[in-house]
Amino acid sequence: MNKERLKGIFIGLIAAGLISGAIATVHASMGTYQVNASYSNIKIYVEGRLVDPRDANGVYVEPFIINGTTYLPVRAVSEALGYDVEWDGESRSVYVGKPPEYVKNTQGTDITEDALKEWLNEKGGGLAEVFKEFFGEDVKVQMRAEGSKLVLEISKTPDSTLSFDERSRRENEFVQSMLGMEGDYQQMLELIRTDIGRKSVTMTVRHYFNETLVYMQELS
Repeated sequence: MNKERLKGIFIGLIAAGLISGAIATVHASMGTYQVNASYSNIKIYVEGRLVDPRDANGVYVEPFIINGTTYLPVRAVSEALGYDVEWDGESRSVYVGKPPEYVKNTQGTDITEDALKEWLNEKGGGLAEVFKEFFGEDVKVQMRAEGSKLVLEISKTPDSTLSFDERSRRENEFVQSMLGMEGDYQQMLELIRTDIGRKSVTMTVRHYFNETLVYMQELS
């Protein structure tokens, strides 16, 4: 597995909210686009009741179709289903119903260690499998919160029965696989910040081979 594959996997996991496991893949982008939208007096019914779709200011919002997909106003539909709707401009997220716990604990404040721990509990599990696929099954991955900092530690301990030459070869492979990853880890941190909605998150990355520190990066 090459470095570009690793980069694509963990960026995709974070961007799609898949760090914690199997959820449908999401593709997101930012920018301004020109589209051809078709308006044809589309009506919305919820449990047999006709919905009058309006935005937060009471302005009528008409559903439309783009390339065969029908787009509905999330606020009108959600409230018709009995859910509150909230827009978080900092993380550019729409919350239907209650937001994730780590979001509620960070709104209007810098990130706290408890909020980071909640985020890790919800979304940290899948990263270990990603790094194991890249560095090998004999890798141990730990990710923890220390204040407003995420600490990622990747440890590789080869089989003690291997020859000195084989252990040296694996150590060299491990070190070589890390070269040029500084920018990738920085991008990973930026995606985590976006997902959490707080720019105050920092990150420390440490790689160990046979309990010896061979790589460290401080990200801010």
